[in-house]
Amino acid sequence: MKLWTSSLKVALLMFGFFLLMPQPGHALPAFARKYGVKCYTCHTIPPALNKNGYMFKRLGYRMPPDEMDGTKAAPKITALDKDIKFSLTNSFALLLQGSVTEDKTVIDTGATAPAAASTESTTSSFNLDEAAFFVAGAVPETGFSYFGHYEMYQGGSNGLEQGFGVYTGGRANSSYFVKGGEIHMQEGEGTRAAMFYNLFPDPAYTLTNTDPIGFTLDQHPVGVDVGYTWASNYFKNIFAISAKVTNGLAADGSAILDTSTKNSKDVWVDADYWFGPDGGVTVMAYRGSKDQVQNAGAENQFTYRPTFYRAGAFGNYLFFDKLDLLGGYIHGQDDWKMAQTDPVSNYTQNTYRGEMDYYPKTGTVIMARLDRGTATIPTQPTMHTRAWGIGAEHALTDMGNIVVRASYNQEHDGDPVALLGTTDKLFKLDFRFMW
Repeated sequence: MKLWTSSLKVALLMFGFFLLMPQPGHALPAFARKYGVKCYTCHTIPPALNKNGYMFKRLGYRMPPDEMDGTKAAPKITALDKDIKFSLTNSFALLLQGSVTEDKTVIDTGATAPAAASTESTTSSFNLDEAAFFVAGAVPETGFSYFGHYEMYQGGSNGLEQGFGVYTGGRANSSYFVKGGEIHMQEGEGTRAAMFYNLFPDPAYTLTNTDPIGFTLDQHPVGVDVGYTWASNYFKNIFAISAKVTNGLAADGSAILDTSTKNSKDVWVDADYWFGPDGGVTVMAYRGSKDQVQNAGAENQFTYRPTFYRAGAFGNYLFFDKLDLLGGYIHGQDDWKMAQTDPVSNYTQNTYRGEMDYYPKTGTVIMARLDRGTATIPTQPTMHTRAWGIGAEHALTDMGNIVVRASYNQEHDGDPVALLGTTDKLFKLDFRFMW
């Protein structure tokens, strides 16, 4: 029997065993330890946030008050959690994730000879996906809070992923914040369809696709983030706006973390509206620039500074507290030059996403998603990308901090520059522990 089929059967048997095994003892993440609650207070299943979790972050890692019924003034930010004493064990957290994967990649070379039309490779492996350390919390009876995320191991490397300080002022129903440091662009803002962290092993293609000039929303540059949040009684409706100004990206597509010859700043804005049991709408826009090294290493190598734009809209609605339907769209337009003597033209892209998550019971979800996109460069044919995935996830503890997940994702990418197509098929069984 083929390796792919055999591995799939073994993985599914392992997943079934995990679903039926007795639940081990509780291991509580830092915020759950601090407030004596389950992970589901702020998450549908970690790391996907619900409305309460969104407000928790907007209030500077402080729990939204239960008594906000409109009969009296909402509590000040400095009064939230004033009776909870500081504890080191409630400020530190650890994440470990391992997996079993089988990955098949097919590259369409575009050659005319059938034997050379494509190449393919298949790999299977046991993996340590991630080991990460977090430090986060609010300084009691002040408006200050902090967050740090250090990757001890991810993809063969380590380093600081995020590190920032926050000041939050106002009241629980009308607050503002100022944040500065190394910040994820699309993390912490946005309703659930626009969130970077989600139920699948990787974020949606619509949010993370990289264009030919090396730009992606999946970045964590240094900058400043400001925002305002308004909430109705009992937080039934929430309106929030945010804006970030950052250093942006270097020529190789990495985030600029220190001094650079790039003086212009990238700007990102976002507006969110939460309503109903757990539905929401997000609109966002990004404008930036970066140094681009074109045809690197070749005789015709040249550099220029393109400007790029992104605009998107997302929405989701949770039906009957069980079925979550999500959708979204991003339009992109970037400056583009194929050769140094060419005039500046535009690389344009349109990407769409849809997702359906079904929660048969607390701590268990079955999910499916589809992303489609087009990319066009003048004089080149339009290239199409499609990505889809299915999966299931189950928490092995009542708290929701130990999770097993099985997923299958297939992605076909069309390169609008090289005019090549790549298809990747990935089956993954992973186990995540959060302390």
